[in-house]
Amino acid sequence: MKSKLLITLSLIATVIFSGCGNKKESQDLTPPQGMRYLDISRTGMNLYVLTPDSTIGILDTVMQSWGAYEIKVGKDFQISVEEGDGDIEMIKSDNANNDVNKWKQYLVQEPTTLVWESAVADMPEFHFYHIMKVGSRSYIVQDIKGEPFNQKAIEKMLEAAKQLKEISKGEHS
Repeated sequence: MKSKLLITLSLIATVIFSGCGNKKESQDLTPPQGMRYLDISRTGMNLYVLTPDSTIGILDTVMQSWGAYEIKVGKDFQISVEEGDGDIEMIKSDNANNDVNKWKQYLVQEPTTLVWESAVADMPEFHFYHIMKVGSRSYIVQDIKGEPFNQKAIEKMLEAAKQLKEISKGEHS
């Protein structure tokens, strides 16, 4: 009788532990204070994007015809997210050849990230361009051109861009 009970318990334990080994750990979606994760999976990009919460401003999103998803929250958080491999050298070339928004200096110059200062009519502004691989796909995140941003705003947007998280199959907020 005892041996049957031990065999049964062993089988139950084996089933339980083998099932646990196949489960994917759920990711931490606890945002920093004043921020929230936005599910943008309806765009075809299975991502959570870190954005300011409603205390900063109203969330405004637009899917552009070229595939970029623009996310705006207030005047100091305006980013574009699109799938693609990105091209740092092309951005550097564009900066060097821009006669209106004149490039001044790179503050960050890495293989996947650029942060630079430029000026329109001697009015300084800052921009960023970041390429990030999430899962098996690559994404380009950059500030939306038009609104002049200060360095602090760009740093906050870049930090959010670096926090992209993939949405697992069957997981949506």
